[in-house]
Amino acid sequence: MSGRIAGAEKVYEAAELWVERALKSDDSLFTPGKAIWSSHWLGELHEGLLNHPDAQSGDFRHNIQQILDGRPAEIYQLIAEVLYVHYLIVADVSRERKEYRINEILQWSGQNIEISDDLIACLTPSIASLGQAKGSQRFNIGFLIEFVEQWKLKSAVEQDHMLKDPWAFKNFVMSVSLNSLLLRNNPNRTNIQRNALLHLVHPDTFEGTVSVDYKRNISEAVAFVQYITEETQDIDHKIQQIRQGIEAEKGAGFNTFYDADIYRIWNPPVLSPWDKYITRAQKHLDTELLGSQKNGYKVEILEKLEKAREAVLKEASGWTSVVEDGLPPTDHRRYSLRIRSQPKADIRKWLDNSPTDALKALKAIWTQDNHPVSDRIAKFCNLLGESDEITGDKATRAHIASVFLAGFNVYEYPPFLYKMFREAYRLTEYAQPEGDDEVTLYNHALGFLDRFIDEAKERGIELRHRLDAQSLVWAIDTENEENGVDELETLAEELNLPVTFFEEIQTLLNDKRQVIFQGPPGTGKTYVAQKLAEHLAGSKDRVTLVQFHPSYAYEDFVQGYRPIEKDGQVDFRLRDGPLTRIAKRAENDRDGNYYLIIDEINRGNLAKVFGELYFLLEYREEKINLQYQGEDDPQFSLPENLYIIGTMNTADRSIARVDLALRRRFYFVEFSPETEPIQGLLRRWLEKNKADMEWVADVVDQANEKLDDWHAAIGPSYFLKHGLDGEKVERIWKHSVFPYIQEHLFGQDDRLGEFDLDTLRAEVARGGADSEDGGKNDDGAEVSGDED
Repeated sequence: MSGRIAGAEKVYEAAELWVERALKSDDSLFTPGKAIWSSHWLGELHEGLLNHPDAQSGDFRHNIQQILDGRPAEIYQLIAEVLYVHYLIVADVSRERKEYRINEILQWSGQNIEISDDLIACLTPSIASLGQAKGSQRFNIGFLIEFVEQWKLKSAVEQDHMLKDPWAFKNFVMSVSLNSLLLRNNPNRTNIQRNALLHLVHPDTFEGTVSVDYKRNISEAVAFVQYITEETQDIDHKIQQIRQGIEAEKGAGFNTFYDADIYRIWNPPVLSPWDKYITRAQKHLDTELLGSQKNGYKVEILEKLEKAREAVLKEASGWTSVVEDGLPPTDHRRYSLRIRSQPKADIRKWLDNSPTDALKALKAIWTQDNHPVSDRIAKFCNLLGESDEITGDKATRAHIASVFLAGFNVYEYPPFLYKMFREAYRLTEYAQPEGDDEVTLYNHALGFLDRFIDEAKERGIELRHRLDAQSLVWAIDTENEENGVDELETLAEELNLPVTFFEEIQTLLNDKRQVIFQGPPGTGKTYVAQKLAEHLAGSKDRVTLVQFHPSYAYEDFVQGYRPIEKDGQVDFRLRDGPLTRIAKRAENDRDGNYYLIIDEINRGNLAKVFGELYFLLEYREEKINLQYQGEDDPQFSLPENLYIIGTMNTADRSIARVDLALRRRFYFVEFSPETEPIQGLLRRWLEKNKADMEWVADVVDQANEKLDDWHAAIGPSYFLKHGLDGEKVERIWKHSVFPYIQEHLFGQDDRLGEFDLDTLRAEVARGGADSEDGGKNDDGAEVSGDED
């Protein structure tokens, strides 16, 4: 096994020469027989350059010339040789440029020193591209000086051991202390040179990868995990195992982790949002989706819409039936040319009840005159808005208008679905529409389709018209729906909450990545959080739930040492907490969305539990060192595809401990029984599941009005039980609700009688007796006709 880079043999020859001359003795690289790498000259250079305040900023080359001016020639030669060693690893600078820079410093010494051609030849091809890290040259050089200076303090036996044992050498390199003014303020900027030294001195053990982030990516790549058979926290040990595994499979066909096929695994190319979107579209194109969609049902629908348009413009007898027959299907999982079920039902009602108004509106959108499409839509939607039969908002009216407009020219004016296009805008980072009127919504969607066609063409994909583009938008949206990612209507129906409520939460999550559901007990905060997270993640496996409590600590949540048994003795091992584990999973699966639910978030000591993560909550993808990490450990970040949903009980006095720093980093969503949608949740559920027991909603409303404190209101979740009956309500009230009220009214025993279940039912009944439509409840008491 070897991490040596093919073609870089000269570099390794120079590194071996440096070890022999500089590390094993004090000899010079350029002028053998002259003591240049001695403790004396290293100390002089350390004190004269690294501790000089001017060395930390400005042009480092100029600093060297000015700061070292008047110093002995040996100092200039030493810094030139240090620069040479650093250049062995740098592939971003040409050999000619390296030679010029080294000779320039040597000239400042006033001595006629020449570098041999053999040494110059070793400056290429070098090992690593430093990219933006080239600006860290002063720190890399500074670390080399401090490394050799501290190396010289070791005995010959210790030095020999480290040159023979790569892992002992690594321990020393990573433990080199930063004693200079230059490096003390920039500890992380020495990591490149530390990793470079590992490879230069022990290339058969350590890879030529000098980036800490790159090493972390290699060690954590999902495809490489199979090769790590021995548990270890050391990144280089992991990479060594990975290399062994790949070499066993590829043999001589594997050189370095920068081989094209290997590189793509641990460092996939960064794709733009449009790249990703069109890649997904291509998968559907490969299934000949468009070819199948242009035939069959679509041709049939277009023919029916044409007949409907002709019948309307001629006011032919039975035109309403022809229009109804021409409406597209509602099976959204199968058809891109479709209409939603509720608008379709409304249109049929509209045609039956108001045919004169419907004819006028349809003529406006189907006119044979050359009216601009925007005018057609505006006039049609204005007339539609005056109809009592058509329900829904402007987005619904734009959807209906687009369906009929398809009968005019479906290839140029395909159907519009607001949620489908909104998701497409999000995925491609295309701007959201600036207005919410029907014309703006539809024209914005057409603009997106035109952009889609152009972006696809740039990538060698020809889309014939807007309908092709719309079909692919539909296909991608349906793919999301099947994965449980975007379609929220089913969830909204299941939980008896409006879809707009979930859409708003999704918008908040997309914007800030973290929200807190706050409200009194029994409002369904945790249940909704779990259901929503599972729905948006597309899998329960991508959702983790933790619950905070007063003894919950940073070590439980983020990372800390935990006792283990080892060889019959108690030992301690650094363990990741749930946040760190799910963050790493999200980091390794950028195509998936991951959700962390923190139940009762305000019951923990948040400042201690979150620690330095306050920073990462606001600055996603930034990297920091965790509390128990060393300087050379991979830094930690919170990936963009990790979302956090917290729940907070507002009846708990510990809410006061939620500081402003945390509040600024979360959006807050109210789960209050006094405001929609929680306010009407119990009634909606009873209407759907237990219509004969709507009185329970009245009783809960009456009790909350008496409590007069929404922070402590009675939530609907107590009663959202299948098989609910009078006996079960009494049991819930006696053993769950009433004890909660007792606690809230502690010291006010005289008020508890107001919250007796029978007393509240009687009050509700009396209130109903004053209504115009009287009726009787199960006990014969007079109540309003709908008990509402």
